[in-house]
Amino acid sequence: MSIDLTPSPEEVVQAEDCGCELATVPVKVNNPVETRELPGIRAGYKTESVGSSVGVKLLSLEPRRKSAVILANDQDIWISGSQAGAQSGSSGAFRVNAAVPFTIDHMDEVWACTVTGTTDVSVMSTIWSE
Repeated sequence: MSIDLTPSPEEVVQAEDCGCELATVPVKVNNPVETRELPGIRAGYKTESVGSSVGVKLLSLEPRRKSAVILANDQDIWISGSQAGAQSGSSGAFRVNAAVPFTIDHMDEVWACTVTGTTDVSVMSTIWSE
């Protein structure tokens, strides 16, 4: 007997589309509710060489990503959800200081360019499920 305990990406993001109307059920919470964060099931690691003129994709769109940590080695970097945003600097990106870990907890793409020069940028991502 085989049981698949790995949720699908739709289950992780709790996508619902049953094509029917669901009845609303009123709920009243009388006591504190205990919640537990799901553990990450696997991690991925990579280092990219990033310059100031061409944006480099650090993370792809990934619905199963729990979080990611980005660390620029020598130079500050610009990060954005698009290559054009990263390349445009302050008008379309977020500045991340060198040698300071930056945590991302969304599933969108992430692109980067350095503010000046070139640097290695390390990325560690944690995935909810396979």
